[in-house]
Amino acid sequence: MASSLLHVTASNCSTPSCSSRVRSLLGSSTGEVAGRELVTVYYGSHQPRNLSTTRHSIGDPHAELIVETSNEETSKGKTREKFCRGGGAGGRQRLKARGSSRVAKEASNTSYTPKLEWLKQEGVDLTNECIIEEDELCSRSASGLLKLQQTIWRINRSISRCSSLSEALEVVNEMKAAGVNAANEGTYLALITVCRRQQEGDRALSIYEAMKDAGVIPSVLTYNTLISCCQQAKRLEDAYRIKAEMEASGVKPDVVTYTALMALVVKTGPYRGRSSPAQRLEKALQLYQEMQDRNIRPDSITYNTLMFAGAQAKVPEKVLEIYRTMVAAGVPPDQFTFSFILESAAAGGRLKVALEVFEEMRAAGVAPKTNTFNFLIEACASAPYPDAEKAWALFEEMKTIEGVVPNAQTYNHLITASCKGGDNARALKAYELMWNSGYQRAVTTATFNKLIQSASQTEGLESALKMYRKMLDAGYKPDAITYSTLVVACNRADDLEQALSISQEMEGLGVKPNQVVQHSLIAAYGQAGQWEDAVATFRVLQEGEEQLTSVSYSIIFDACFGKGGAEAVLKRTKPGKLEIHPGVEAAIGLYNEASEFGFFTNFTQADLARCDVRTMSISGTVVAILAWLLIIGQEPPALDLTIITGVKKNTTGAKPRKVRYTKNHSIALSTLEAVGLPCNALNTATMQVLTVSAADIKRWLDDALGEHIDTPVVEEVIAGNGL
Repeated sequence: MASSLLHVTASNCSTPSCSSRVRSLLGSSTGEVAGRELVTVYYGSHQPRNLSTTRHSIGDPHAELIVETSNEETSKGKTREKFCRGGGAGGRQRLKARGSSRVAKEASNTSYTPKLEWLKQEGVDLTNECIIEEDELCSRSASGLLKLQQTIWRINRSISRCSSLSEALEVVNEMKAAGVNAANEGTYLALITVCRRQQEGDRALSIYEAMKDAGVIPSVLTYNTLISCCQQAKRLEDAYRIKAEMEASGVKPDVVTYTALMALVVKTGPYRGRSSPAQRLEKALQLYQEMQDRNIRPDSITYNTLMFAGAQAKVPEKVLEIYRTMVAAGVPPDQFTFSFILESAAAGGRLKVALEVFEEMRAAGVAPKTNTFNFLIEACASAPYPDAEKAWALFEEMKTIEGVVPNAQTYNHLITASCKGGDNARALKAYELMWNSGYQRAVTTATFNKLIQSASQTEGLESALKMYRKMLDAGYKPDAITYSTLVVACNRADDLEQALSISQEMEGLGVKPNQVVQHSLIAAYGQAGQWEDAVATFRVLQEGEEQLTSVSYSIIFDACFGKGGAEAVLKRTKPGKLEIHPGVEAAIGLYNEASEFGFFTNFTQADLARCDVRTMSISGTVVAILAWLLIIGQEPPALDLTIITGVKKNTTGAKPRKVRYTKNHSIALSTLEAVGLPCNALNTATMQVLTVSAADIKRWLDDALGEHIDTPVVEEVIAGNGL
């Protein structure tokens, strides 16, 4: 069974023919029986003494891998792999560093020290004691076989300790040179383990192919380790293929198999045609259901994986449901479990849920950490009703716990919670604590933007400008959000002059105004009654790169109506006395212009008897009805007019309820009253509508339309302003 000795380096092992070279090195599997059960890496309860156990978390293989370490290695400390959310640049840098280290080690192979010398020091004569031929296997004595098993086990252990695949193959070379032609599953598994440790999942799959060609049947541990390698290489299809081959060979998947597959599904990113977070969650749940059907009991890591998938898909309800299922199944939650639940609850603004889970965490005896309190404080900030008081109470509590120290994220969440909770004084206090605690680098433009917005909302424009000057003095460059916040504050204070000054300062610093800034300037001009300047700014907005939205038109319509917008004008107008001044005419012209390219479709020339304003804003509803009436004045229809204002709200329930009209219904009714057009409310089976009889529209056109809407004036205003 002896085979030719090949020198395999890392460079040729990375090629597609790596599996054939590994197969040539290891030879056939005649010695499989002799060393089958004595492997370097063990699974489950099969563990010898003096082994350090690493139960990997969600981010890694999920196999309970027990890797031997010497006393010297153990004394240096053991590192438990932690789950890393998202990878990112840090992960790429680590992989790059590993790659550089591997290249350096492979380059120094000229000074390679044989790894099997220690066997000779222990009195094992490889040449004389361990050569085994195929026809001698059955005639060996029990003691001889045991010695051979022990020798192969030691060799496999040496292979698994290697720092690179090329170094591991050197050990295989020594093994072949010594005449030990008994490579078994443990040998292949040791090589696969080295690949896994070096983040070389693709090469591990090549070794697996060589293992199959050699006729070595993998065990559940080997299959699970291979699936973990697929996770490293993001080879989802290969992982499912290995699972299928595993079942075809008669090896039953276990909880580690399914959990590793779930982790791979969950961590397969949503790019290059891959699935979305919601789809990944669904696929992970399918694997979980398959486990249930096969009566495989999930462990804490299985549930943690599912909860992580739910958190990624932003469905806190599902995360909480999985947690409740986990507790009901008698699986004790751990630190990771509570972290996923709290993170999901914080992102979804579920403050009450987060606090309840925190109490359960305490009852379970799981000690909170810094990130635990960070999630809780974040939940205070993201809740529908932000609770700054509770956020600060949690902050004070975390300082009393040993080993729990506030970090930059803590202070950022405190600032956010205080700003949203309307407590500007505490927001400033959190900022000062953050700065004085040495987290100056974590203070960003976004931090100051929050403080400026908080100051403007609670203390007014002067306080916001003071924080803005402080930001400039600290050397931070404002962005478009900074200036949009300031311009909004100017609008709130009716200070157009300050808004224009801020706009000029923004241009001077080279900050390109975004749509929010331009919206704020349009609104500021409207508040000052300068509708012409508002329209000019809107034209600049039209020529920009950002697409106009219904919000853009709502703001310009309000600006054209003047201070307070369209709703304020309607409230000040007596029935039949709406003044259609040039600003309102400009708004109608802008509406007609947008209708020409299909932005507004409230009515059509083919059916002027019907106008639908259900999806319009308040000002948009007013302008649409006025534009409609203007066209009707030119081409009066012979039918009754119908204005659809909303969906009927009292269609459910056994007893009739009082009709609840939509805001658009009230605004449409006020608009018709303002122009003096009588109407009637009518509720169909599904719609809320206003109707105007043909007789009333004819009478109104004869008596009132000429006074309020003069077509030549509208055309003149449109031409004069380039509308």
